[in-house]
Amino acid sequence: MGSKAFVAACAEIGEKEHAGVEPGRIEFYKNTYYTGEKEESSKEVENKYNNITDLKALHTSGEASMTIDKIVDVVLSTKSGYIKGLGYGHKPNTTRATQNRTAELEDSLKKAKQEAARAQHELQK
Repeated sequence: MGSKAFVAACAEIGEKEHAGVEPGRIEFYKNTYYTGEKEESSKEVENKYNNITDLKALHTSGEASMTIDKIVDVVLSTKSGYIKGLGYGHKPNTTRATQNRTAELEDSLKKAKQEAARAQHELQK
């Protein structure tokens, strides 16, 4: 998958392997990391995948109440850049972009206040 965005990678896997339906986080992990080509990381990835499926089986049997997202978060842990509730998709705006947008909005507000004052002044005449 390389450095593709999460959403783009999900869509690509969905088109290729799941008849156009985007895979869940577990299937996404399996399709992205569990290839069997790399011997060293393959064992670690296989262990993590097995832990995920074991927790999922425990969850679906009714013994524990965990969502799929929670299961994946517990086994794989979250990393920096992860946005809770949104996954690894869209990242927040940078500070500079936020500052620029704030300046635009402040300027727009100033103009609106001036127009309102001008209109009120016209009404008082």
